Formats: sequence, C-alpha cells, structure tokens
Amino acid sequence: MVRELTARNHRVATIKHIFEGTFDTAHKDTWQHLHAGANPILAVSANELVSVHAVTTPSLEQALQVVPKAVDVVLIEGFKSSDYPKIIVAQRLSEAKALLEAVTHVIAISGPLASDPARPSHLHTTPLLTPQELVPLVERLVTEDAVKRLPGINCGRCGYESCSALAHAILAGNASIAACQTLADHDVVLHVDGAPVFLSAFPKNFVRNTVLGMIKTLRGVKENPTHVSLEIQLD
Repeated sequence: MVRELTARNHRVATIKHIFEGTFDTAHKDTWQHLHAGANPILAVSANELVSVHAVTTPSLEQALQVVPKAVDVVLIEGFKSSDYPKIIVAQRLSEAKALLEAVTHVIAISGPLASDPARPSHLHTTPLLTPQELVPLVERLVTEDAVKRLPGINCGRCGYESCSALAHAILAGNASIAACQTLADHDVVLHVDGAPVFLSAFPKNFVRNTVLGMIKTLRGVKENPTHVSLEIQLD
C-alpha cells in the first residue's frame, strides 16, 4: 500500500506499535545517551536521520503530533483500541471473524486471506480486499478528510467562489486540497483549545503586525526575528 500510494503522489508516513522492548539497541552509543538523560537523541547516517524521544507513557496521539503536516496518509500498525478506521490483516477466515468481533471501526479485511479465490466478497458487511483494491478506498477516505479540513472562510484564493465549491471539485476529482491557500499558509497559525482557527487576510495581517510591532519595542529581541510564538493561558 505504501508503494502504491507513493506512486500515486500521496505523501505517506507510517507508525508501528512495538509492544515490548525498545527501538534502540542496548549499550550502543545512542542507548547510553538516552539513559544518561539526553532527550531527544538524534542519529545521523549517510542516508537516515533518526530521532528518539524519551516519553513516560507514549501514545498514538503523541506519535501523530510528530508527523509532518505535509503528509497525506498515515498508515498505523497496531493500536487496535483506537477510534481511527482500521483494516484487518488476516491469514484465515476464522482469524478475520475473531478480529471483527474484537475490533471496532473496521472498514475492510485484507492480507493473505483476501488473495484466496474461494474467499467471500464480504464478511457480514465488511469487504475483503486485496492491497491493490484497498488503495482506492484509502484515497476516498483521504479526499473526504481533505474536504472536512477546508477552513470554511470562503476567501476565494483557490479560484473557487467558496469552500463548498472547492469541496465539490475535490470530491469530483477536479481539484486537490493543495488548491487551498489558507491551509498552505503557515505564516500565522492560531489554535484555540487545540483546535485550529483559520484567519482571512485582514485578521491574519492584524495579528501579525500587532505582535511584531509589540516585540520590536522589547529589550533583548533581535531586530529581524524569523519565528515568533505566543501562547495565552486563560485559566
């Protein structure tokens, strides 16, 4: 699925749940750095950059926060109790039936079982699909999610008269989420209680100019900063 999705120009990230042990090899340099108190540890090789963070109770949500915003699809192995859409990978029909009773939010069944010519097309209402057949299903979910993420401010910068018009074009396959300039902009980002609030040109410029004008009067701030972060705690 990763190969097929990337071949279709989707940006893919993966998350794997390791139930026991650690990513790092015991007593190697990076392991010793971690146990000496370094956090995070970065390892650079000729073709890789690896970051290891020491976290007391790491969760799927914490892992997802590390995934770059530019990624289109995150494929996750494990985390059966999460609320995200799931694909059961099974060797045999009995295994698929047992998992289907234990796991929620299942959208498809795949794995070696799906390649069996004698297999049923559905198990209850859940389709059995080969990895190649899964890709259009995942693409549809990505498209539907992209539509949900449209800001709804109807700025017209995408070339469509409204976010609703762009959404219809995306669902019809005539446009891409990349057309939304507001989502692409990262110069002013506002979150309220963790949820993004999208700003049109006037409030965005107002916030930007007000904050930059204020910090220019403060001592110890360099003349031309490249990044400014402001957080207001209300409770």
